Amino acid sequence: MRSISFLALLLATTALACRPRDADSEDGGAKVRVQRGTAGAGEASALLGVGDIRIVSMDSAIDLAMIGDTISSGLSPQTLAKVRRDTDSGKVQGSGLSASIEKMVKGTVQSAIGTRVALPLSAIRQAHYHDGKIDFDWTGKPSKLFTRANVNSKGLLESFSPEESQRLVDAVNARLKSRKTM
Repeated sequence: MRSISFLALLLATTALACRPRDADSEDGGAKVRVQRGTAGAGEASALLGVGDIRIVSMDSAIDLAMIGDTISSGLSPQTLAKVRRDTDSGKVQGSGLSASIEKMVKGTVQSAIGTRVALPLSAIRQAHYHDGKIDFDWTGKPSKLFTRANVNSKGLLESFSPEESQRLVDAVNARLKSRKTM
């Protein structure tokens, strides 16, 4: 059983590593960008500019950020640091086949953990917080990646504290309002 799980992990991480570094796709009519290991919205440690915001889920696993004209979500900086420590291929001991495979798998995971899903702010008309979750009024069809994604059996947009959620909503609405007056 353990070898089957290991093989499944190996195949999944290899598939992730072989995907294009950045990829665009349609999601509810909006262009969604999947970014790996890039600066800006593609990196959880990206510096925030004036009016930008990053909130972290109540369990500290994921974040939701508005950086510039992009809303993105991915692993939080705290989770990224933990996964990087846990998958450090430099700590693998031995030189046999199993050590080589472990190094390859850990290296593949390392290259994929910075993956973020990014959506242009233009896909959102307005943001609200009610009934314990962030809710976006979409300019087109709702983004499935943001409305259907789950984190620990909870919807992505309901994984944040009420205070943090309201901060993000206020920042998104302020950014949208400032874009309209330009």
